[in-house]
Amino acid sequence: MISTTFEPGRNLYVMKISGDITAPELVTAYDTAFAHQDFRPDMHAIWDLTGLRLVSIPLGEIRKLPPGLREYARRRGQYKAALVPGSATDRSLLRIYVTILKLIGTNIKFRVCQSKTDAYEWIEHG
Repeated sequence: MISTTFEPGRNLYVMKISGDITAPELVTAYDTAFAHQDFRPDMHAIWDLTGLRLVSIPLGEIRKLPPGLREYARRRGQYKAALVPGSATDRSLLRIYVTILKLIGTNIKFRVCQSKTDAYEWIEHG
């Protein structure tokens, strides 16, 4: 399940992802968020992944994400995306994925955060 909450006053949105998802479901959620009346291209993002077990997502699904994310990044400009995993294992996996995204090139500034509080702090003051 994917839900998106907009916080225009903070210039960000929170995308909460839980359960098992596929790359096409994530792309659909992005399309929905981008079409939302409160969305702005310069908005920062918090991905709340605390209800998701990354280790349960097949590697084939993860490989589908960078090309799709790259297309969205081109439409957005510079922004920050804080990733909040639910476990130490997921935190380690996210660090690897973020490193790969940086290597293939992106204008998104990613950070893996310990909590949503840390994510808000980094986006607002980091």
